[in-house]
Amino acid sequence: MHPATYGGYTHRSADMFFNSLGRRRVMANAIERLFTFVDSPRERPWVAMAALAIFILLGAGWVNQAQVLPGVSVSETGLPDSIVDIIWDADGDQALALVQDGSGAELMVRSSDGSWSTVDCGCNVTAIGGTENQWVAGGEGGWFGVMAAGSSNIAPRSLIWPDTPPDIISLDGDIDRGWLIVESSTSRMVHTWSGLEVSAGASYPIPEIILDEVEAVAGGALIIGHDDSSNPALGQSSEVLLDAARNSSGSPQLVLLHRGAGAPFHTIIPMTQSSFIAIVGGGDAIYGVTMDRNIHRIAGSIGISTLAVDVDETLWFNGENGLSQMEIGDLEPTLVTPPQGTPSDLVAASNSGDNIVMFSEDGSTRVTIDPSAQNSLLRSLSLLGDLILLLTFVGFVGFGGHALLRKHGVL
Repeated sequence: MHPATYGGYTHRSADMFFNSLGRRRVMANAIERLFTFVDSPRERPWVAMAALAIFILLGAGWVNQAQVLPGVSVSETGLPDSIVDIIWDADGDQALALVQDGSGAELMVRSSDGSWSTVDCGCNVTAIGGTENQWVAGGEGGWFGVMAAGSSNIAPRSLIWPDTPPDIISLDGDIDRGWLIVESSTSRMVHTWSGLEVSAGASYPIPEIILDEVEAVAGGALIIGHDDSSNPALGQSSEVLLDAARNSSGSPQLVLLHRGAGAPFHTIIPMTQSSFIAIVGGGDAIYGVTMDRNIHRIAGSIGISTLAVDVDETLWFNGENGLSQMEIGDLEPTLVTPPQGTPSDLVAASNSGDNIVMFSEDGSTRVTIDPSAQNSLLRSLSLLGDLILLLTFVGFVGFGGHALLRKHGVL
């Protein structure tokens, strides 16, 4: 049976219509009571206090959320142990790494699909370096190899040494030329190579200064080291930075740029589009080095364990206070909050294409930071937060003005 109709409406339609009217009246009464309560002189202070409390809670939540670093991904690496050093290709997909293996270190390459494999070099590798297009590696007994970025095969080269081939401690360059720190007996020396020819070595005249790492920069190279003269039992101590210049007729020329009391430097980052030719970071400070080899302390950065610089010259470093970022010129770093699940023991920071990559201390976890996503999203959050603050302020002013006008009988 069909329900009876009256004027085109069924009983069911009529019931729905009258029920809707009833609900609207109830809602209108509730809204009217709410406004009467808000407009009551007795309740107005409590309303204002509640609104202020809500505003503070929303602001605190907004600030907390804005501090969570966007553009961050965390993934498993599949590596067996911690990373000693790593260098990436131009795209940031493939890498060459020196991985600790308990008794020493082994050479490993990362393919574009993220898998790692060991490079069989037939050597005891001790150092890696190079450019985004060409990687170099060195080892015990003067072993030296070159490989194209992204390749899985390394080509050994027989360098011509002025004396018995020593162990290579650090190196940087390409197949044509570069820099070496070598160790023979208890002394360390700096060499250059050009083609297959290795220059005579240069040592720093103060024996307590130990050379640790060399990095090619504009106009030569920078060398970081440590000074164990104060108390050798404590191990490495003191900041040491030297400038190295090529000498066509003999050994490189070394000049001491800085010797301080802080924890040793651990990172040299060459810069190509900056007022600095390099950023040097250590456990107690970060410095910028200019073309004329003047050094400038950048900011308070105590307890830094790893450091990288993105394409916009923003510093990213992990330390005692956690992960921080800082633009060159800022007075203080900004502490950022990574997403939940990000490891705190981050080391081996490096540039992977336009991204910043850090690894957990045991090498099992990779953290990738996309600075462009971070900048754009945080700016959007900031602008939206400013808009909310403005609208809230306008709301408070409107509410207060309305109440004032009503009090004086204007409305």
